[in-house]
Amino acid sequence: MEYFHGTITAGLTELKPFASPYSNLKEPLVYLTSKRQIALHYIWDTPRLGVKFPMLNIRNDGVLIFQEMFPDALRYFYEGVSGYIYCCKGDFSMNSASGVPFCATASEAVPVTKYEFIKNVYESILFYAEKGTFVYEHYEDLPQWRIDIIRGHITRFIKRNDLLHNNTHPSYHFIREKFPQFWDEAVVLSANGLF
Repeated sequence: MEYFHGTITAGLTELKPFASPYSNLKEPLVYLTSKRQIALHYIWDTPRLGVKFPMLNIRNDGVLIFQEMFPDALRYFYEGVSGYIYCCKGDFSMNSASGVPFCATASEAVPVTKYEFIKNVYESILFYAEKGTFVYEHYEDLPQWRIDIIRGHITRFIKRNDLLHNNTHPSYHFIREKFPQFWDEAVVLSANGLF
């Protein structure tokens, strides 16, 4: 069976296990997916962004739903980003513990059988909307209850990572820039001993 792995890194001939700080799994693994479309969303320009923030819900039928947590998030993360989808063949086990549907893992290096260069990840993602396998939920169209859920996620993230007192955290500038209202609320709560 064919599996896919998305990255900005060029020239890979094999995928080596690594411990991802963004994964539920802490041991070094190779992460693969049986869906090319999912691999696109993992082509992250982390050096530019300083953060990984998928905002992705993957339904059991394979339809991907991008749930914006701030305006124009899809364009912010992916417009102008180029990268690679590496293809591997093998019999890998799906790993539900990863928290990502259609994710398989391997504990040993996996040879690359071919690769595809993606010039603009944003445009490649939007192609799937035309096919009906990608739903783009725009922030400005969300009901208030969804914005309240986002507020809770961001506030907990600020607290869990002590961002109010840790300006060296990789997500510090991103959270302040993209969620200024929630940041200001966290500052007020903290100043009043409620955080």
